[in-house]
Amino acid sequence: MPLPSFLRKTAALLALAVPLAVAGPAAAVELFGETFKSAEEIAAFNRGDGVRYLDRQGRFLGSVGENYGEIVPIEKMPRHLLQALIAKEDRRFFEHDGLDYFGLARALSVAVTSGRFSQGGSTLTQQTMKNIFFKDYGRWERKAYEIISAQDFEDKVGKRTVLYLYLNRVYFGFGAYGVDAAAKLYFGHPASKLTLKESAALIGSLTAPSRLNPFADRERNEEKAGVVLDAMADAGFITAKQAAAAKRQKLELAETNRLGAQVAGHFRETANARFRRFHAARFGGNADPGPTFTVRTTLDRDLQAAAVRNLERAAQRNAKRMGDAEYALVALNDRGEVLAMVGGRDAAARRDHFNRALQARRQPGSAFKLFVFLAALERGLTPDSVVDGSPLPFADGRSIRNFDDAYPKQLTLRQALARSVNTASARLTAGHVDEVVAMARRLGVETPLEANLGLALGNAETTLLQLTQAYAMVGNGGTKVEAHAFQRILDPRGREVYAYPGASAERVLDAGTAATMRSMLGEVMATGTGRAAFVKGGAGKTGTTNDYRDAWFVGFAGGLTVGVWVGNDDNAPMKGVSGGSVPAEVWRGFMQDAVKLRKG
Repeated sequence: MPLPSFLRKTAALLALAVPLAVAGPAAAVELFGETFKSAEEIAAFNRGDGVRYLDRQGRFLGSVGENYGEIVPIEKMPRHLLQALIAKEDRRFFEHDGLDYFGLARALSVAVTSGRFSQGGSTLTQQTMKNIFFKDYGRWERKAYEIISAQDFEDKVGKRTVLYLYLNRVYFGFGAYGVDAAAKLYFGHPASKLTLKESAALIGSLTAPSRLNPFADRERNEEKAGVVLDAMADAGFITAKQAAAAKRQKLELAETNRLGAQVAGHFRETANARFRRFHAARFGGNADPGPTFTVRTTLDRDLQAAAVRNLERAAQRNAKRMGDAEYALVALNDRGEVLAMVGGRDAAARRDHFNRALQARRQPGSAFKLFVFLAALERGLTPDSVVDGSPLPFADGRSIRNFDDAYPKQLTLRQALARSVNTASARLTAGHVDEVVAMARRLGVETPLEANLGLALGNAETTLLQLTQAYAMVGNGGTKVEAHAFQRILDPRGREVYAYPGASAERVLDAGTAATMRSMLGEVMATGTGRAAFVKGGAGKTGTTNDYRDAWFVGFAGGLTVGVWVGNDDNAPMKGVSGGSVPAEVWRGFMQDAVKLRKG
């Protein structure tokens, strides 16, 4: 509960008018009418909300909001960390009583001419109060409270606690608040194991943590670490020889943490939106989660990196044909866990949070034939049943065109699917449109479907996730698949507040029908339009829409079902990019990488 407005203004005026040696009566710990029983309660007070996202093995995927690690007791902080902080930020820390009058006078002198306080005017005590109590106040108002409260605050909590509070709350960049979160993020170990060089690097980044942290600018961070080491030597905390030795050491960064945050952008944004809905439903209010929750997702960081890598390589190799076309990929296991999800080109660089894997509705082309041929199998046809592939017009007189411009009068269902013969698919659909729609609905397609012959050619829009989910139900033998992204959620105290209840055992396809379709889709990859995607034991289907506006490949192998889409957001044509080219190439590369990762 903030003070009334008139008291705030009075305090601000007094702070600027009275002699600097006069300290106000109010203590920072009492400003909001709060009573704290321990330093731990102060450290946890007024923390911002945030969510840490981990992959299925507990590896960092990034955070949204304020990411806090463990609150570290000062006894477990390395001595050189405390010394680095004092040497760099407040050399007279043990000499002043919360206010550095010399520094403050210098800061006020600058403020008179520039209208702003310099960083040098604030003691660690003042900075600690700002981080915990005054972070939402205006600059001058905040400065006033710091001046009238610093001495009393320090008298109440002591200098040791000031250091403890500061290091557990200060921002270190890349979403990390507190030294433990920073140590784990940048160096892959807890704060208690920080080396001298690592401590200097963290403290050196504090002047501009978003720009100077080790991930954002390694070279400048090394320079700032050197400045801190020199300051430590000058203050007598270490020798010049120790400083020189530490400067020569190379920082061993946890690059995989940066990689995790970089490759999982679209997935993390989507996961965060779902977490907010979960939190609002579970705890009520306005979906403000409070201090850091931890979400253990289904994502596999290695597979995610493989997905990004294969998509980027394919885009580079096919730049002339693709231009600026976007892409998306989603990988599910047989239980529906999302193991990889890419929603477009680099989300961070483009500031693009539209997830094309689950938000973009596009025409699937011949990849929709899965439902046409499954409906035919359920009517009693077999892979060897004969179907007519000769020319066939729509009701309005337009001709149905086959991709290869071949129109065989007789071919088997297996051949028709492998060669993606549109005229054959249309004849299988004619008179059975409702069955095709019902099959798509049964396998999880929720987007609008017009019950007409165009379904045979895949002219109804759906999403990559829904289509991949449908293929997964064939791949796992006919059991229902519901794509999901969370394994469990822990509250700020580490208590489990959500756990995925487990995959459904509901059967949506007869096991024999699913096995037959797997065999037919295997032929697509062995001899048909999906040859570029061939992997041993694999099966899948291509999809290409008119004028190469959309290109798809969806298939499964080894317990993984993967869908790939390529196209332009504005639906502009690409230059000859079909489902059997770029998407198939990406699919095969990803599957080969997945096999290597499993063996490794």
